[in-house]
Amino acid sequence: MVQQTRLHQTWLTLKSLPWDKAVRYTLSIGAPLVIGSATGMLRYGVVALIGSMYVVNVANVDARPKDRLLATLAGSVLITGCAQLGSVLSHSPEMIVLGVLVLGTIAGWLHSAHAALEIMVRFAVLGFLFGALQLAAFDTQLIPVDESIVFVFLIGGLWTATVLAIQHWLLGSNPLDGAPDLREGWKRIQSKQTAGLRFALCYGIVAAIALGGSFLFHLPRPFWVAATTLLVMKPDSRATVQRTSQRIVGTLIGVLLVEEIITSIHDPNLLIACILLAAPLIPIGLARNYTLCCAAITVLVMVMIDLLTLNQGGDRELLPVRFYATLIGCVLTAMGTAVTYPELWLHRSQRIK
Repeated sequence: MVQQTRLHQTWLTLKSLPWDKAVRYTLSIGAPLVIGSATGMLRYGVVALIGSMYVVNVANVDARPKDRLLATLAGSVLITGCAQLGSVLSHSPEMIVLGVLVLGTIAGWLHSAHAALEIMVRFAVLGFLFGALQLAAFDTQLIPVDESIVFVFLIGGLWTATVLAIQHWLLGSNPLDGAPDLREGWKRIQSKQTAGLRFALCYGIVAAIALGGSFLFHLPRPFWVAATTLLVMKPDSRATVQRTSQRIVGTLIGVLLVEEIITSIHDPNLLIACILLAAPLIPIGLARNYTLCCAAITVLVMVMIDLLTLNQGGDRELLPVRFYATLIGCVLTAMGTAVTYPELWLHRSQRIK
């Protein structure tokens, strides 16, 4: 009887998982990667994959087709434009840090106005970082940042929009999280219903310190340190503290898994299969367990990098760097949160007393 009850509870738990998002995520990022590999244009397949990831994240917060299409078009131009701007400034560390400070502050200020806009601008800052630090992050140019990148990125986004349209036609869909439309988001920005200046400055300054400190102390692969702060920090200071610890643990688990994968697997098709297995765990982890989400993202990203650098023997040296950079980025995020939101720590110390 007890065992039957446990099986029933397990079934209810599995049934409640966001399988629709998992399938959508896997189809969205899997097709560009498989097609890119099959046609010998793996790098452009990865660009389309990133475009798909952007749109599928927008879809998880806003189910209105018109808004998704608008966010796809605007986001493709903004993100790839920032990546090209970063590539132009790649030889000037000072300008890169300044760009991260300005773009990060804007992204932090827009947070809370509309989730789709928040994702768009966060991806734009990451795109700027990638364009500026691609060589420093990977010791090679993984993806050519040229005029064609915006179109390939857009193709990936439109593919995901097509997947969403088919899913809506087959299953129907409801607005997720009661998200307002983009017009309402713009009205919120005009009326200053955003995360506010305090979080905006914290977000931009912590990212700039992470990047500038990495340059100053000659840390390997400074991209990962700054990217961690941009991905982890939230206006809710308590959520930030929780996410930092979960990201550290999830990244460590992911790095250990990737080490086993790239040590034992050298077939590109099998590496792609590992990426496809990790993909559905990202939305499931995001909904239920951020540690699982971080582990899955680490596996997806690091195996994809190994796939891109397979001709050069892979990039195993990046694995420990990825973890250490994540750890440093999380520590900086926690410190920035403590300085910006001292009430969090004051309330905690009062409870301890």
